[in-house]
Amino acid sequence: MNFSTLSQRIGYQFINSEVLRQACTHKSFVNEHADAEIKDNERLEFLGDAVLDLVVSDLLMERFPDLPEGGLTKLRASLVSESGLSKIAEAIDLGKFILLGKGEELTGGREKKSILSSTFEALIAAIYIDSREQGLNTVRKVIQDLFENEIPSTEETFFPRDYKTELQEYVQKRFHTISTYKLYNASGPDHEKEFEVAALIDDREYGRGKGSSKKQAEQVAAKEALSQLKSTEMESVK
Repeated sequence: MNFSTLSQRIGYQFINSEVLRQACTHKSFVNEHADAEIKDNERLEFLGDAVLDLVVSDLLMERFPDLPEGGLTKLRASLVSESGLSKIAEAIDLGKFILLGKGEELTGGREKKSILSSTFEALIAAIYIDSREQGLNTVRKVIQDLFENEIPSTEETFFPRDYKTELQEYVQKRFHTISTYKLYNASGPDHEKEFEVAALIDDREYGRGKGSSKKQAEQVAAKEALSQLKSTEMESVK
């Protein structure tokens, strides 16, 4: 198999092409070629998992200097999860380059998230091994480029504010009651529904919002209600 296209897609040219081949070799391929001196990628997968944890942690700490440990852990877990890694693997068409056994091939192995994510980990390990004389800088650059579109630009992108909870806490503290929501309208075809919801406090409307789901519309309405309440509070202080 010609791996030159894969090298171009990840932005790294291997010195040792054998380590790249091993990274792309699934155990099912080795099982069907027992007479050949071929190694599968499971050991590389183990190393790649550790390299990804380290580099992604470093990238997140650099991008979010004020995000506490819990937030960093949650974000990293999402990025290096099976789903997160398979998404990047699909973007570089990694499945096309995996050496699979016939049985795995017939059952759609090239599209399986488990195989894609583990092969991606092995690929990262292969880059690290091939370039380790240069330290972590080379593999870090590759990972940074591959994850660029997956790492959120702001904390709020990944941890969206829960305006409904904020409104409820505000209302309980100030009015000693609860906020409720009323659905006013649901229009459009089933696949493109738009909902209109009002945020109420003691049956009085304080905000209204629209969204593609009732939950989304409620968040918009709660945001507007919070804005109105806090604006009124500021006015009363003046």
